[in-house]
Amino acid sequence: MASSTSSARVNNKAATTAPPVSSSSASASASSAAPAAPSTAPPAVTLGDLIGQQLKQLNPDELLHKDELQLLLLLTPVQRRKLSRDLDDGGDIMASTSAAPLSRPENAEEDDDLIGAVGGLGISSPTATKEPLVDFRPHVLKWFQQLRHQTGHFKSEEESRRLREAGNDSYRKERHPLKASDLFTEAIFLAPARNTLAAALAHANRSLVLFDCGLYAESYDDCLCALDLGYPEEYLPLIKLRQAACALKLRNFALCEEHLHELLHIELNQVFEARTHELWHQCEVLKVERFEMAVQTGDDLDTNDSKAFEIAWLDNSSSLHTTRAVAKNALIFESEAVAMVPSGNCRVCDYCGITQFIPFPCIYCSNRLVVYCSRQCRFKHAAIHAVECFGHQIELFESFGEVFGMPRLLQLALRMLITGLPEMLGHCRKKPTLSKLWSAINGGLQERQDIAYSAVLRLERLREERPSDTLIALALASHILAIYLSKCTTFFEQLEKSLPTASRMSSAEWELLCAALLMRHIGQLRHRSLTASRSFVLPADPHVFSPLNEFQLWAAPMRLQEGHLHLLAGEVAVVSYSVYPETLSLCRHSCSSTICAKFSGRKVTALALLDLPAGSGIYNCFAGGNFQQLPREERSKQLQERGIRCHCNACQLSHSDDQFHKFHRYRCDNPKCMEIFTPNALPHATNLRWWLSEEYTQPECNGAELILCPHCGEAQKLEWFWAFTTSLIDCELIEERCKLYAAIERAENQLMDLHECKVALARLLLEQCLMVHRAHSSLLVAHLYKILIYAKIKFTLKLNIIPRFLFSRIC
Repeated sequence: MASSTSSARVNNKAATTAPPVSSSSASASASSAAPAAPSTAPPAVTLGDLIGQQLKQLNPDELLHKDELQLLLLLTPVQRRKLSRDLDDGGDIMASTSAAPLSRPENAEEDDDLIGAVGGLGISSPTATKEPLVDFRPHVLKWFQQLRHQTGHFKSEEESRRLREAGNDSYRKERHPLKASDLFTEAIFLAPARNTLAAALAHANRSLVLFDCGLYAESYDDCLCALDLGYPEEYLPLIKLRQAACALKLRNFALCEEHLHELLHIELNQVFEARTHELWHQCEVLKVERFEMAVQTGDDLDTNDSKAFEIAWLDNSSSLHTTRAVAKNALIFESEAVAMVPSGNCRVCDYCGITQFIPFPCIYCSNRLVVYCSRQCRFKHAAIHAVECFGHQIELFESFGEVFGMPRLLQLALRMLITGLPEMLGHCRKKPTLSKLWSAINGGLQERQDIAYSAVLRLERLREERPSDTLIALALASHILAIYLSKCTTFFEQLEKSLPTASRMSSAEWELLCAALLMRHIGQLRHRSLTASRSFVLPADPHVFSPLNEFQLWAAPMRLQEGHLHLLAGEVAVVSYSVYPETLSLCRHSCSSTICAKFSGRKVTALALLDLPAGSGIYNCFAGGNFQQLPREERSKQLQERGIRCHCNACQLSHSDDQFHKFHRYRCDNPKCMEIFTPNALPHATNLRWWLSEEYTQPECNGAELILCPHCGEAQKLEWFWAFTTSLIDCELIEERCKLYAAIERAENQLMDLHECKVALARLLLEQCLMVHRAHSSLLVAHLYKILIYAKIKFTLKLNIIPRFLFSRIC
């Protein structure tokens, strides 16, 4: 899982030096050197190769610049000379700087799934150019072509049909709707775009399962997808009947009647005709029984419509301040992200950001990452996905993740650009040139309060005193994305439509402008603007390919069996990265933050952690943890990477790590010492949580020997931890339960105060209680429950980690 404070670091091995030749590449070179062997393709070029070769030719000391556009001009000297010459001559730069577009592979079958795709574009044939190509550009274009060939075509019509038939068997014979739904979903993912009938049939089959499970909105969306993808006309009455039934269940009587009217104009057999009249009768009955319900409006519920915060500007930087007194736990602000990308840690809707849903994928993308929770979300995200779709087809954004420390950083910057730039250009009434437009973006347009993109441009960004390899690598990556926008999308054509008819900019000028804006957004994300949105997710999606057989927990897709909720111990994980330019990104940093941010999809809600008087600053912690979760040295390291120097009260204390140490104190188990201490940093355990690391929890590794008492130098054996975990497995034996009591006693003697390990042991006990309860052994559950209560008494822990209603289920 990517850390929320990781900056975009370049892999030194990939970006600064040429990577070693792989064995396959070496063998290819050897075979090509042999006189009798036929010529072979050159070794594959990676993004690290492209950036690394450029870094070798550049001297950072010579790249002094005042803004992002000037840096991009310095990195493209051939393009800069052509641009300057053509601007002086008043000619068109399009002919002199545009390179040959990507071409189809020779003697290869055309990829029909890329032609006319919803988000992708057909790749035209190569055209001749008289001008020499820019040094960097042809390598990038060849790399795009190479990615297209390397992208694994896992889609298969035969495999999709096999999974669809397996789903039918699971639904009809096994009576298992969850498994059937997952099989149909996988059949949709595997259906090739060149033959959409396979996807249409899978959508239609899944709609039946979802309807029987009570998911009527999702079932209706599946029906629409099936019709859009070419569902056979001979089965049209079947899908129309299901649409009418879904609309009736959703109480959309007008839509239901519309579909019933369509059925009346189709020649139906006796069964379908009877079903049509039955639905019509039910619709009329429900319409008569319908009654008006009083619905409170937002104005009725809002007792205080005044904003609790305002933006204050000081020394070219902004911060949030309260406009009135805010009580503890009161709402300060609530806003939606202007841009958001999933983190890849779990399945997230690419538009609204929610987790755990029935996926509606883009049929043209070659991976399973781009999914939506509904057709409505897919429609709302269409303008952005139209630009990104071909990038997903060639797995462009995944390639950036192999080089930079944060794989989603560049994609989020791209979304900030393609979301806001077209809106801003609509406010340009004059005839702008590249220099004038860049000046306006840095001047008057940036101050506009009626343009949402202006708030993004005003965000602070990370500034480096001198160009570093990381900065140059990110500038080159921005240039690559600008070339992608130029050659693989129609984004620049859309930008042209936003400008007055008389003013047109060349492709080279648009590339420079977009690359410079991408650089700016990357600098903003590396500073404070990037927000890691955390949410509760299930440990694994209930999926047919999951290593855990969890189907018995579910009554229907996404619906647990009654009384089984406690058997799923989920976790809070980073599910997406977002930007909040008018709220969270404007908060000042403090390791003792004054707000608690709660995330729900794209929305963030900030609550006050303490009483705030009017005019007080609103602070947020931009490190991976606050002063209670991370030591000061670790926090400082993370903040320095984001260009933040912290001078908060928690960092100024002489014993600033006392609050962190309070959760990690031990009493030395040496009878001659018995001193209380906090261990030094452990090499294989994040934040001293050794019980989460295999390096410490495996007895054969003897990991406990690494925890030393600083007073006497004795290694802490911690044998009670292995006794506890071993006895918990065989807790059905009374001897092992006695060992559990003894292990808890020894742990209490060594773990001081509110040690985090105590909570971990309590969780292990609780999980074992639930697992035993699942096996219907009530007597053993009672014994384990007594041990859990004993641990609570010994550890003096509050059981707020364990909902009390669970104990009524257990006992």
